[in-house]
Amino acid sequence: MKKLLTVLVALLVVVSMFAAEKPFTLGPNVTYTGTVNFSLVVTKDGVDIDGSLTNVKASLAFGPTSDTQAGATFSITYVPFGGVNLTLKSITFSTPYFGAFYSTDKQFVSDYFTGLVYKSDGTTSWADAMADFKDSLKLTLPAVPGLEVYYLDKVNEGTATWFSDMVLVKYPVAGFTIVGGTYNTGNTTTHEFGAEVKGALDFGIFKPNLTVFGGMVDGGTGMVTAYDVILSGSLSPVTGLTLAPTFKFAENLDKLDYKSTNIANGKYISLGVTYTTTFAPVTLTAKVTPKVDFASATPTTTLPLNELSANIALSPVTFYVKTTNTNLLTNNPFKLYAKASYEDAMLSAAVDASWADMTQLATYTYIHGAVTIKATPELTLFSDVHKIIASTNDFGYNVRAAYAITPNVKLTGFYGTLTTDPDTGAYTVINEDPTWNVELTYTASF
Repeated sequence: MKKLLTVLVALLVVVSMFAAEKPFTLGPNVTYTGTVNFSLVVTKDGVDIDGSLTNVKASLAFGPTSDTQAGATFSITYVPFGGVNLTLKSITFSTPYFGAFYSTDKQFVSDYFTGLVYKSDGTTSWADAMADFKDSLKLTLPAVPGLEVYYLDKVNEGTATWFSDMVLVKYPVAGFTIVGGTYNTGNTTTHEFGAEVKGALDFGIFKPNLTVFGGMVDGGTGMVTAYDVILSGSLSPVTGLTLAPTFKFAENLDKLDYKSTNIANGKYISLGVTYTTTFAPVTLTAKVTPKVDFASATPTTTLPLNELSANIALSPVTFYVKTTNTNLLTNNPFKLYAKASYEDAMLSAAVDASWADMTQLATYTYIHGAVTIKATPELTLFSDVHKIIASTNDFGYNVRAAYAITPNVKLTGFYGTLTTDPDTGAYTVINEDPTWNVELTYTASF
C-alpha cells in the first residue's frame, strides 16, 4: 500500500501547512553532522582504497517555526569519484491537532509486532521477517496525550485482497503501556491481531514487571490463540542476597510472523538465587536457578548452577575462577573457566582458559592469551594467541600495531593466523596460513 501511505503523508503535510496559516517556505539554516572516513589497506592480495561519509545527517528546517513546524531529515552518502547522494530519511511535522513522523525505514513498537534480533553483544537488528516492511508513519494527537498510532507499509502485498499492511496503537494507562494492532502477512485473506500490556506492579518490597499478550494468529489449519504471560522481578531481603522469581505461561508464539527473537513459548516457574560476599581481596558469588517446567504433561524440575566463582583482586593482578553446571539434579559435568590478568599504565596482559569438564583438565576447550603494550603515547602494540584441541589449525597467533600519526590519521598493521570472529569481534578464528595488512585511515567528525 505504498500509494496509500504516500498520499496520506502528503495530505497531512498539506493540512499542517493550512493549519499554520503561514507560508510553507524552505528555511535558511542547513546543519550537517557526520564522520569522514578514508582508508588505504595493503594486503597480500593487493591495495584497496575507500572513502566515505558515515552517520551523516543534514537537517533542513522549514517555516513556519512558531506554533507549527515541519521538517525533513536527509542522509548524505559519499560515492568515491562519483559525487554525493542525498537521501530522504524522515519527515517530521505537527499542528495544534496532530503530529506526524514519517520514516523511510521501520519503527520499533513492540517485540510481538515489530521484531528485532537481540545479539549477544547487546546490539539489535531487524528480524528477517521485517524485510516485509519499509516506510512507516507515526501519528500523535495532542488532544489525547500519550496516544501513538503507527502505520507500517508492506513491501509485497502478496495475495491479500485488502489492507495487507500493519496498524498499531500505543497508549499508556495507569503505569501500563498498551499496544494493540492488526496485520496481514500478504499471503492470506486472514488478518491477525493482538494486544500487549506491559507495566510494573507494586507489592511493597516486591515490585515485579508484568507482560501480558493475547492474539489470534493463523495456525496453518485455522486461527489459533497465541498468548504470553510473564511475571518477573527481583528483591534483596538481606545484603548480598538477591531473589529473582519468574512465572511464564505462553503458547503459539512461534506462529507470530513478526516477533522478536526474545519472544518464545514456555510454561515454567523459576527462582534465581544469587549471593555475593566480599572478604577483601576475595569476592565470592553463587547463583542457582531452580526451575519447574510444566509445558508437557509431566512437569520436570531442573537446578542449574549458573555460577560459583571467586574473584581475587591484588592490584595490579586479578585472578578469577568460575564453575557452572547445567543441572545439579542429574549427572552432568562441571564446566570450568579461569582467568589471570595484569594491568598497569603501560602493560596489560591476560590468560584465560575454559574446560567442558573440570575433572578433565588435559582436555580444554581453549586457552587464550592477550597482551597490550603502550610503547609511546602514539604507538600501541598488541598480540593474541589461541589454542584449541583439534586435528588441524589448533593454534593461532597474531601481532598488531597501531600508530597515531595525528589525532585523525592512524596507521595500523596486522600479521598472523588468528583473526576475529565476525559475530563476537574476538580473536578466536584460526586460519591455516598467516595473513597480513597495513592500513592508513583518516577519520574526522564535523
